Amino acid sequence: MAGAVATELSNTEQAAALLMSLDKRDAAAVMRALPPRDLHRLAAVMTTMSAPDSREFTGILQRFHSDVKRFSGVKASASDAVQGLLEEALGEERAKLLSDRLAFHGQAKHIAKLKWLDAATIAGIIRREHPQIQVVVIACLESRLASEVLLEFDEAKRVDILGRLSCLKSLTPAALEELDWLLEQYFNNLGRPVGRALPGDTMAANLLNEMDVGAESTLLNGLRASQPESAARVEELMFGFAQIINMADRDVAVLVHQLAPEVLAPALLGVESRLRARLLASLPADKKTALAAIEPNFTQVERESARAEIVSVAKQMAAVGEIILDARKIDVF
Repeated sequence: MAGAVATELSNTEQAAALLMSLDKRDAAAVMRALPPRDLHRLAAVMTTMSAPDSREFTGILQRFHSDVKRFSGVKASASDAVQGLLEEALGEERAKLLSDRLAFHGQAKHIAKLKWLDAATIAGIIRREHPQIQVVVIACLESRLASEVLLEFDEAKRVDILGRLSCLKSLTPAALEELDWLLEQYFNNLGRPVGRALPGDTMAANLLNEMDVGAESTLLNGLRASQPESAARVEELMFGFAQIINMADRDVAVLVHQLAPEVLAPALLGVESRLRARLLASLPADKKTALAAIEPNFTQVERESARAEIVSVAKQMAAVGEIILDARKIDVF
């Protein structure tokens, strides 16, 4: 928009700031209308970000005003409203027949829960089920989540599921009801809220990252002595893409010098604004130009893959002494 105030906040951070500026009831109403994937991203950002300054918030409001003029405010009707409309137009019996034919789109209550789970959890639920059940579950997911679930399996299983999926002709209400029953048994037997797995090694790595170097080293040395395998897993997880913010400016510059724009482009999309600005500031002019020319249209899988590649490069460089992954450790020893 012409004359808009520039902001370094990501799209998700701008949306979070706008929501936090609303009345609690209005913000809750907006969040209820969001898809689960977007709601998860917003919630994660809202718990960590600080309030934008007046200049940034002016830019957010101008962006919102521009978007309101560009996009329609029409939203899909709720299922009960659609049913009422069908009954009014067709009569109760004909409306029910049509609703049965559209059963796949409504889905049963337990199948609908799947969209709130991450890919690894869904794969864990169906891993020991018959391949045809696995195919039906994947067919009920939106395509991006379905692709992530598929990638949780080994190569042979992926090919088998994909082949079965390509031969699938329809999902009958009876098949969906059977699948819903199976999922109900799983959720009931689980005995705890779904999607709340807490990997201890990740928690330990995050905890150590918050400590000063002395305390971190003491604990890690003790863990290496008593549980070397656990120590190796924790150390592997202690440096992720977000921890690049802890590197010294010189080390960040050395790292980005080794990275192609084709890797940086997806990695930077949607990343936290301070880290994004830090990486961009270290780029030479030619790489900035090349980066700006790349269309920012990447899937979540592509973004995570690019970030994992950057983390791998950083660890390899740190292993041979080219960079230090944590600036706090530069003056230690």
